[in-house]
Amino acid sequence: MSASLLAAKPAHFSLVFFLLGTVAHAASVTKAITVSEGTDMQVTVSPDRKTILADVQGLIYAIPFSGGAGHQLTQPLQEASHPDWSPKGDLVALQCYAGGTFHIWTMKPDGSSLKQVTTGHGDDREPRISPDGTTIAFASDRAFQGSYDIWTVKTDGSDLKQITNSAADEFGPSWSPDGKRLVFISGSGIQGASIETIDLASNERSIVLSVDPTKQRLEAPSFSPDGTKISFVNFEVHGAAVSEAHLTVVSASDSTTVYTGRSEDAFPFPAVWLSNSELVYSAEGKILRLNLATSSEIPIPFTAAIPTVRPRYMHKRYDFDEIKPHPVKGIYAPVLSPDGKQVAFIALNQLYLMTIGQKPVALTNDTFYKQGPIFSADGKYLAYVSDRDGIENIYVHDLTNRDTSSDKRIAPGQNAQIMPAWSPDGKLIAFQDQTGATLLADVATGKVTPLTPSTFFPGRASFAPNGKTIAIATIHPYTKRFREGTSDILTVDLATKAAKFYSPAPYKSITTRTEDGPIYAPNGREIAFVLEDLLYTMPVDAEGHPSGPAVKLNDEITDTPTWSGDSSHILYLSNGKLRLIDRVTGQITPVPVDLTYTQAKPTQKLLIHAGRFWPGKGATEQSDVDILITDNRITSVTPHSVTSPAGVTRTVEAPNSTVLPGLFENHVHADSDNGIYYGDRMGRLWLIYGVTELRGIADNAYRAVEHKEAYLSGTATGPRVFNTGEAVDGERVYYPMMIATTSEEQLHREFDRLNALDFDFIKLYVRLSYAWAKEGIDYAHTRMGVETASHYLLPAVTLGEDGMSHISATARTGWAYSRSQPGRSYGDVRDLLVDSGMWTISTTFSQVPYADDPGMASDPRQAVAPSWENKRLRTAVETVTHTNVAPMLQRLKDEESTVAETYRRGGLILAGTDSPLDIPATSLHLNLRAQVKQGGLAPWQALETVTSLPAKAYGLSKDLGTLEPGHLADLIIVDGDPLKNIDDLARVQCVAKNGKLQSVASIMKPFAKSDIGETICPSH
Repeated sequence: MSASLLAAKPAHFSLVFFLLGTVAHAASVTKAITVSEGTDMQVTVSPDRKTILADVQGLIYAIPFSGGAGHQLTQPLQEASHPDWSPKGDLVALQCYAGGTFHIWTMKPDGSSLKQVTTGHGDDREPRISPDGTTIAFASDRAFQGSYDIWTVKTDGSDLKQITNSAADEFGPSWSPDGKRLVFISGSGIQGASIETIDLASNERSIVLSVDPTKQRLEAPSFSPDGTKISFVNFEVHGAAVSEAHLTVVSASDSTTVYTGRSEDAFPFPAVWLSNSELVYSAEGKILRLNLATSSEIPIPFTAAIPTVRPRYMHKRYDFDEIKPHPVKGIYAPVLSPDGKQVAFIALNQLYLMTIGQKPVALTNDTFYKQGPIFSADGKYLAYVSDRDGIENIYVHDLTNRDTSSDKRIAPGQNAQIMPAWSPDGKLIAFQDQTGATLLADVATGKVTPLTPSTFFPGRASFAPNGKTIAIATIHPYTKRFREGTSDILTVDLATKAAKFYSPAPYKSITTRTEDGPIYAPNGREIAFVLEDLLYTMPVDAEGHPSGPAVKLNDEITDTPTWSGDSSHILYLSNGKLRLIDRVTGQITPVPVDLTYTQAKPTQKLLIHAGRFWPGKGATEQSDVDILITDNRITSVTPHSVTSPAGVTRTVEAPNSTVLPGLFENHVHADSDNGIYYGDRMGRLWLIYGVTELRGIADNAYRAVEHKEAYLSGTATGPRVFNTGEAVDGERVYYPMMIATTSEEQLHREFDRLNALDFDFIKLYVRLSYAWAKEGIDYAHTRMGVETASHYLLPAVTLGEDGMSHISATARTGWAYSRSQPGRSYGDVRDLLVDSGMWTISTTFSQVPYADDPGMASDPRQAVAPSWENKRLRTAVETVTHTNVAPMLQRLKDEESTVAETYRRGGLILAGTDSPLDIPATSLHLNLRAQVKQGGLAPWQALETVTSLPAKAYGLSKDLGTLEPGHLADLIIVDGDPLKNIDDLARVQCVAKNGKLQSVASIMKPFAKSDIGETICPSH
């Protein structure tokens, strides 16, 4: 535990936390895993040619030049990479993320005297030391002008200079042998389109080589000692994916090719020139010594012992059977009435109206999705979103009438309409559609007009009191090269459509781009929002534009602020409870919500006669069995008998079908801002494809809690959910459900919030430093008893994280230690996945398997998906059936080979999709089919990755994952035999979650007509 954390918390908290952490780690298993290959491994060589420094999985190792065992020089929390040895041999430059921003550091060759060279909020990357050893060239976005540029700095941190300054992204610098020029890559975003040089004296630039970035990408140039040749890595691109990567050497004068490396997976780092004809580079998991004269590439063998920690802690316990009342925590999108006397909100899948001090009253009573209640300025009407007519549209409710059944859509349409906001005069409602565009609906006529083009998941709009300006929270990326930036305030003039960004505070973000503001005070003087998880206001001018610094109003975690009509009070949520703050005095008053729910559980004795039965693990399938279910649990599984057990209340005959456990979907964002557009369709879509368990990986916190409570209570239809709120991120963010964390105090507010809302998981996202990730890991284990995961292999194996949420995904480095850019993982990754004991989720993002089953797009169940999502599926099918999919197929085979090897060697491999970023429901079936058809697993082995293995990974094996006496009756009945043909798994007929058995047709019924499963499980 860091000293700063101890200082930030009361003594009693720190002592308890410290002791708990000590106990937890005393039981942890530590060991070293020795690897002999490295994925995306960068190397540098000492000037005396005696030592190689290699970055293996984020740790720097010193390896004898002739090969041998590596000696670890750096520690995980230093986050050191990109080593570059000074030509003088006395210094090594590094790129380190310690502190939460990429900066240039130096150390001595033995790993001592680690020293930070650059500082600030900009990311400084890819250091290269000059031939005279005095200066470091690097790439940086520190100018904050929307692109990366080349900079230099003295090794002591002085004389910082910007060398290039253009709209292009310029990166990957390297020195000419005489130190007078720099060679670098220029392009747009990650698309390195040209190799260029710049003369440091004259600033004259020249192009060495250009390519078509839709077919090739260039990275990592490096001069030969005589300056006549340049090496670089050339990526072959097919669509959005890299298929091959070759080290290439060209003439510096005319760019003719001198050599193309034999390896098809060269790593994206500069080669080290030993002489004009010899180089050392890394590729295909190896360190290679290349001789241009003989065209030989000889591996330099090495080993690296990677320290690992496998935590042991008491897992969170669940009572799946109790039916006692629980206070509702999922109070979603609460809004204060203009008179300050009432609150409208969504809970338990219904729209509620509550007079403060009284019990809430449900205005709706149906199974459809609701979202976004908002009062008109005069307090007479309540706008909200429902999908009761098929698609989420805005309805307006007259508050003089409690009956909402006659509420009408103001602008009926087939596009989603979410997050409504009234204009001050009540004539317009602003909203967003599924593309992220903000539009205006005329309340009287229903005419819809566009206001802003699509932005990446914007928040709810707010009208300035003058009615002329709208403010929205949306992403403001720093560059195209890396997607992250800050969630800023965007103001839009309704008349001119002119838009301008305003920062809530320098280098900081609106906490979430959902319901956390900005929202104008009705008096027109200020705007409120959540910053660093606390409530802030900022003054605005007469036009509604921010005009001064933000002012903090409270010291407790805050979400969803809304104003009273006289601007005297702000209502907000804090850890599941409503609070009201007096704007003048700062006094905070609790607003009780007297609302509870109970867990739904059937009372029954259900007998299912199945032709085939698979329990959820192993290769054995039973034939002709009876499964007896009492209430929500399995009582027995026995050979079929013509005599039913006493007391059976319902018998289901499925003699030609297979019964097996319902599927775990191990990586979803059911309540992310992409998921909101599905409405009630989302939960149903998963069920009708056999998914009975969801592992939510990062979602809007209150929407996630509300959905979970609605599913538990039976007021909405969907799977059993194990979820979390927003992911904890670093200073820079991208998605709206990632929290930009800028202080250790805020870090622990976030952890406390996740704990207070009783989440089942903590997601640590890509810009969170390893030091803060370690605090999150300890908190999750010792305070909550839940798992943590990130996109990174190192925290999972070395810092005690439970798993990795993808085999490989977005990384702050721009490349990953777990999979190369052409999509291959090497021995280090496979050994760590297996030997560390961590779990790993395979999210293939591959649509290639649709080519084997194009009928998925026309499956009648797809009528439950929103039309634009079904179009996405149809487009995917069309693409893979009419284009060359060979490169995509090879990437899929490479991933599935890692999945299969991990499984066969006893690793915990799980299947997921990252939907709805990928296509929900069908993508999970593609994943399983790929495990069988591309990875070579038997169907039962693939099925274990969505049944017994997830239950084992999450500590749920006593209740879920297998069908056996005493276990929960979460199961599916499918037409066919998935253990012989994995495609049959998608032919779901009936689904039981918590013992409630339904036909697919009955689940589809609100949105589509069908008879699927009705002959076996007729609706009643």
